[in-house]
Amino acid sequence: MRDTAPQSAVAAREEPFLPRRSVHLDFHTSPLIQPVGNEFDAIEFADRFERLGVDSVTLFAKCHHGQLYYDTDRPERHPGLGSRNLLREQVEALRTKGIRTPIYLSVLFDEHAAAMRPDWVALDERRELLRVDSHGVPGWHILDMTSPYRDYLADQITDVLEQFPDADGFFYDICFDQPGFSPSFREAVRRLGLDPDKEADRGRAAQAVSHDYMARYRDMVAGGVGHDGRARSIFFNSRPRLHLAAEKEFCTHDEVEALPTGGWGYAYAPYVARNVLPVQPRALGMMGRFFGSWGDSASIHPEAALMYEAMQMVSLGMGICIGDSLPASGRSHEAVTARLQGPFRYVEKVQDATKGYDRVVEVGVVRPVPTGTDVHQVDAPTAGGLGALRVLGEMGLGFEFVAPGADWQRYAAIVVLSGVRLDAEMRATLDEFLAAGGSVLFSGVEQSDDDWSSKNQGLTLSDTEGFAREFFRPIPALSGLPDFDFVTPGTIRRATVAEGAQVLATVTEPFFDRTASTFSGHEYTPAGTATDYPAVVVNGKVATVLFPLLEAYGELGVPEYSHLAVAALRAILPTPAVRVKNAPSHLEVALHATQESKLVHLISFLPARRSMSEIETVREPVPVIDLTVCVRSETRPTSVKRPLDGGEVAFTFVDGYVEFDVSFSSGHTLVVVD
Repeated sequence: MRDTAPQSAVAAREEPFLPRRSVHLDFHTSPLIQPVGNEFDAIEFADRFERLGVDSVTLFAKCHHGQLYYDTDRPERHPGLGSRNLLREQVEALRTKGIRTPIYLSVLFDEHAAAMRPDWVALDERRELLRVDSHGVPGWHILDMTSPYRDYLADQITDVLEQFPDADGFFYDICFDQPGFSPSFREAVRRLGLDPDKEADRGRAAQAVSHDYMARYRDMVAGGVGHDGRARSIFFNSRPRLHLAAEKEFCTHDEVEALPTGGWGYAYAPYVARNVLPVQPRALGMMGRFFGSWGDSASIHPEAALMYEAMQMVSLGMGICIGDSLPASGRSHEAVTARLQGPFRYVEKVQDATKGYDRVVEVGVVRPVPTGTDVHQVDAPTAGGLGALRVLGEMGLGFEFVAPGADWQRYAAIVVLSGVRLDAEMRATLDEFLAAGGSVLFSGVEQSDDDWSSKNQGLTLSDTEGFAREFFRPIPALSGLPDFDFVTPGTIRRATVAEGAQVLATVTEPFFDRTASTFSGHEYTPAGTATDYPAVVVNGKVATVLFPLLEAYGELGVPEYSHLAVAALRAILPTPAVRVKNAPSHLEVALHATQESKLVHLISFLPARRSMSEIETVREPVPVIDLTVCVRSETRPTSVKRPLDGGEVAFTFVDGYVEFDVSFSSGHTLVVVD
């Protein structure tokens, strides 16, 4: 059991506790369900989480139904609690095991408030009450944060603080930007000097309203300390993570909520996490134990899926959180505990074995700045982001996503996605990066200064128009691809190549555009005339693809698009920190390092659709046989080991790389090069 420290001003200045392994314990319980918590047993409850080996459990003070779960005179207290002070009993039980207990409050969803005061509910364009449709049934009402509801919620927060002055943290949920049409919202738009009849202005106002109440609710709980003297944690969920740089001040850490089977998909968490970490390294990934999404509590996620999702986050240096749901009775299901115990305990072993290591990141992917405020639209992986995620992952490169203008000093190479403007400021940043020895890959080209393009990209862009669908022909000796005309989704930008630049692929034109009057084939006119126009150019440390290659790969998944991108990256980054040979394309690699040693995560799972639904599942790990891993090193190591079982691994040291073979069947393994 963790010793509790006295609360003090010194302790309050410490960084808030960041969980390594935590549970988010959902408890959205309708007032129609009674009794509540009647089977709760404090000893059993605490023992369950001790068995899981977690260090934090998020517990409910207030749920989406607007019900409160602690002893209070407020009328929102759940009618089924009787004399039970459920939250207090939960908190005290877990503290006997040294487990922290941040407190959950629902923000924009509150059914009690909506029923009591319909005038507090946000209005849609028809001036009707806004509700979230769920599985064909009208669901949660959305509260209007310009109405008196914001003061009502502040009073609830004050009440929680009075009851739990040593609360370890606060988790505010459902904090998205909600434009509306109520008189109070329209007035809020006008006060900002905006037009309530314009959609864009309503969106900007909704964001400003969110920032205002977030600052208020943050300030109400900030500066306090938890039961162990550590500074209190604060987090606002449902915010666009790709806008984190502008909202970092509101939270002490970040939690990347992403249930792959709940609509997020398996690309969301690794994509968003790599956007979050450059801005807020204090982060954890949140998955769920449900087969589907939140609320699918009568199902259990496969153990292999939990292992896969957890290892993705741990390999990025993040903590993990698994969403669970407590039955209304207050008694957990043993089947759920048994399912979670293996993954949690394995994560603990991995975290202990990798303590002190830092993630090695070589590549920064510069993405366009997303517009809008809708969390799902802002954070969803773009085609370019998904293409970069797949290609760089297949290469085993450590990478993350950054906005234009971010600090690039830590990267050896930059990938510039299509849509990033090469304006004067961007060109100056690239000049500085290249002068410092960095490398750059452009996926597609934007109009730029001709002198800059000629000097750095080794090409001069032309105004010559291409065809609607065109083809690239790889140079086999340079690309590793066959001499074949591969179709692209669109036009390849015409350019001439400067002397000394290298061409990895050229343009082949179709016989003509396929139209109603010039018609050929099922889908596009076949390849006709080979040209000398370049499709991919390498000029020193700069590679330029003259069409959006990573975007095309993210959209279509054509393997040759990936192979061409890999060839371009290898041309400008020939000695990466880690390489893998004869690896399956689904393999995920992460390199971590200290001053003395390097550590490799290898992850092998493969999501698949097994039903008519869009849900992808992971049922078992995929064994890997005789994978060759090469880790760059300045000196020959003394040993290569598997830290989880202490086994020695045979290795060679050739041309600055430690090379060894690995086989594993468990879905994840670690190898340390000392």
